[in-house]
Amino acid sequence: MTTASNVDIDFLPKYAWQDEATSTSTSSNDIEDEVDAETPFQQLMNRGNFLRQLRLLALADESERQHSTTTNHKSGNHRTTTIAHSGFNEEKKDDDEDNNYSQYEEEDEQPLQEDVIHTLLTTNETMLDYNSYLVHQRYYDDLKHVDVNYIDYGHIGKNNNCDIGGGVSSFAEASGGGEDGGGGRLVVEQRKSLGKGGLCWDAAFVLGEHVIHQAEEWNHGVEKKTTTAPLRVVELGAGTGLCGMMVAKAIQCHVEITDLPELCDLMSANVERNFGSGDNDGTTTSTPTITPGVDNNDQKSMGTISSRVLRWGIESDYQGAPYDCIIGADIVTNLYDPVALAQTIHALSGPNTSIYISGKARLDKPHEEFDVEMQRLFKSVKKIRTDDIHSRLKSPNVFIIVAEGKRSM
Repeated sequence: MTTASNVDIDFLPKYAWQDEATSTSTSSNDIEDEVDAETPFQQLMNRGNFLRQLRLLALADESERQHSTTTNHKSGNHRTTTIAHSGFNEEKKDDDEDNNYSQYEEEDEQPLQEDVIHTLLTTNETMLDYNSYLVHQRYYDDLKHVDVNYIDYGHIGKNNNCDIGGGVSSFAEASGGGEDGGGGRLVVEQRKSLGKGGLCWDAAFVLGEHVIHQAEEWNHGVEKKTTTAPLRVVELGAGTGLCGMMVAKAIQCHVEITDLPELCDLMSANVERNFGSGDNDGTTTSTPTITPGVDNNDQKSMGTISSRVLRWGIESDYQGAPYDCIIGADIVTNLYDPVALAQTIHALSGPNTSIYISGKARLDKPHEEFDVEMQRLFKSVKKIRTDDIHSRLKSPNVFIIVAEGKRSM
């Protein structure tokens, strides 16, 4: 069976209402092979063929993973649980437990570990225990978790063993996190109906852990925490708000997660679930009205957070600039102008702003255009990959662009 475990899929639109026909990107191989300029119609046809091929690979990968899950389920290796109103009522599927034990004992093998997915009895909604995925990390395709309603990322702190060298940073200790890391539990809702913007992606989790680990770097020294003004972070194209909420959980700062109006309801719901209701900035905490069984009673956080609309290229949405740190996860795609994104980042930056933009290698053209514009707008722009990224998730295709040194234009 053909698999697509290491193939990146970008067929899901980040914003479902955008017209796909506005994209004119082609694959890098198409660009290299062109002799004569393509007409707009040819460009659309080429892109359609390319996306159809990616879709077929994605379906093949999903089919194989479902087959693997079904096989493991029948052999007693797949763990499922159900949720009652009072909490989690685990029911491990082990009908053939004795036979499985003998089988593995004879073959000197261990049963495969699988994703742990809880099911809510009252609504049949599902929640993934993300740490169960981190244990095995057997696949990195973009579609692996799109069908679960919630993802439980567990405790978010500064010492989640994502440090390449190990240990707790001096900034973690100075921020009051110490060995505990300070932050609380994070449960994120996904809404598949919103398209790509309503889902959690590898690049967001990787960026969140890396930015948390590098807090001392973008803080420009622990001594800055002695000032009265808190560090200010903005996340562009936040979608579910995963990355920004991770940072707010673990770091003493104020985070603004931003996106288009259609994503605001989802962002607000996730903020309320994990930081409490009130002014939506973490200063007031009360019990949010959310789905029973996925409520997060651990709303502890080191920082505060708010959500709002920020449209790229609309200067009236740039209030609050400059920020100490700008983050964005998987926001460079072929569905909108990468040059406008780079210029928005520049407008939101100050002379000491640190910028972290993560992504996954897909179509080359948008990333090339984004890189060129970032090089023009900032003095230092570098790209780091897996070996230099501080995260427990080791997806080989995720990279992070780190920029600083705003140029005067």
